[in-house]
Amino acid sequence: MSSRRVTLLGGSGFVGSQLTYRLAEKFDEVVVLTRRAQRVRTLRTMSNVRAQEVNVHDADALAAVLAGSDTVINLIGILNEGGSQSKGSFSSAHSGLTAKVLSACAAGNVKHYLHMSALNADAEKGSSEYLRTKGEAEQLVRNHQGSTTWTIFQPSIIFGEHDAFFNRFAGLLRALPVFPLAVPDAKMAPVFVGDVCNVMIKSIDDPKAAGATIQLCGPEEYTLRELVQYTADTAGLSRIIIGLPDWAARLQGRVMEFVPGKPFSRDNYLSLQTPSVCSGDCARQPTSLDAVVPRYLGNRDWAGRLQKRRAAARR
Repeated sequence: MSSRRVTLLGGSGFVGSQLTYRLAEKFDEVVVLTRRAQRVRTLRTMSNVRAQEVNVHDADALAAVLAGSDTVINLIGILNEGGSQSKGSFSSAHSGLTAKVLSACAAGNVKHYLHMSALNADAEKGSSEYLRTKGEAEQLVRNHQGSTTWTIFQPSIIFGEHDAFFNRFAGLLRALPVFPLAVPDAKMAPVFVGDVCNVMIKSIDDPKAAGATIQLCGPEEYTLRELVQYTADTAGLSRIIIGLPDWAARLQGRVMEFVPGKPFSRDNYLSLQTPSVCSGDCARQPTSLDAVVPRYLGNRDWAGRLQKRRAAARR
């Protein structure tokens, strides 16, 4: 694919860095927008990857850097707010930024816009502010008038080396011999970051992807308790996991909002009330947890422990 530029917002994050490497193999130029170019210095080892310093919330600056791009990919999203009226709020990070990006795409004659959302995003029925503002952003994309074609992606939990899910739980489990788990029966279908990147890249030149909303789930569904237990087993940790009743889960969300890093919040609790699984007719992505997670969480003899777990489950 010659003479085409792909520009990423959120390209320095977990999904973005993986996607950047893959895009660099197919496109002449990949531009990663960032507030500080130093943050993406490892990506700049590829000759056709360029870090561009810009405040993405500055509409004029954003329009200037997106002009000339063939494809724009917006991966920006937050799981917890940093301020009610600032760029750290759900509304600003999701719907507010999306409006600016779409306007910049129209002004710059961008051909393709890829939008990262979430399963269960719904402006009216979303169970949390996170999901409602994600839904508002989706509405803006679907209602956008202009020549830019769009595709929306709705993933479940995304896993892979350096992910924020299994790595975070592994860290918490190492610190707590008894682990109090909120919403233990919440359902998820973890999807591998490599599969997510492949689907996104293929969509750029697929006419069928224009105007489509693509759900992204892995091959199996799990409860949150099963995933936390899987994390403990894979990391070689013997831990007692206690599922909290609803009142205690709500209280945990309220208290943990004041812990540095905000590992859990009331809005997280509300998001977990809706199963993060794909619809029945959704094509599942192929990569399983067992194929990837033990490589970055596993302790000695993880393969042997995995086989024992499968035997215990009569697989």
